[in-house]
Amino acid sequence: MARKQDDDAANEASAATSEPDRKRLVDHVEVVCEAILGRGSITIGELDKLAPGETLVLDSSPADPAEIRVNGKVIARGEVVTVDDRFAIRLTEIG
Repeated sequence: MARKQDDDAANEASAATSEPDRKRLVDHVEVVCEAILGRGSITIGELDKLAPGETLVLDSSPADPAEIRVNGKVIARGEVVTVDDRFAIRLTEIG
């Protein structure tokens, strides 16, 4: 009986330390995040005629939340803001 209790205690200790260890293994891995502001569609002919200065109209308004995607999956939504003359997303929803 003492052997089983020792094994159980060792397993619990191992589980308690392995979770943080596993997390540390992936904490440094970089992923590409995309901020999707909206979508638009044009024909191939219109695409071929695009030139600098032209406007591609999207199906969303400036008030609509932008989607944050990682590997194509939406992980958050937020509003577009500027930080030091750069665009950023202030998260309003995660998950």
